[in-house]
Amino acid sequence: MSFDRNRWIEAVVKLIELTQDGKLVWQAQEPPFSFSKRPDSRVEVVFVCKHADRNLRLYEKLVQEEVEDFDENEMRPVTRIEWQKRVVLEFIDDNGNALWAFPSLNVINDLAATVQYHAAGVRDFLAELLAS
Repeated sequence: MSFDRNRWIEAVVKLIELTQDGKLVWQAQEPPFSFSKRPDSRVEVVFVCKHADRNLRLYEKLVQEEVEDFDENEMRPVTRIEWQKRVVLEFIDDNGNALWAFPSLNVINDLAATVQYHAAGVRDFLAELLAS
């Protein structure tokens, strides 16, 4: 089934709202062992939650990419390796196996920031700190 881009954005915005309202609680977990098999990719932590009998997993993945650049000193093109961040939101089964990934959307970065903020307990920390 194909949805247009706006429907995917609406769905992710709804996940952000549910997370901010505390109706959707994400748990931090160690990445699956299979994530560490690739030397050109890194995942430090994954967040999982359950919504409407669906398991969701969210994580930031650093991926090595070759970037073409121009070296002005040597006056020639050079290739360098950079780490690029990608945020992945996917459905998983009860064993943690990926079933399907959401399309790549900038709003998923906002979801990741919201989830990290709530999982780290930043709001409570600030309230406690400022009250002391």
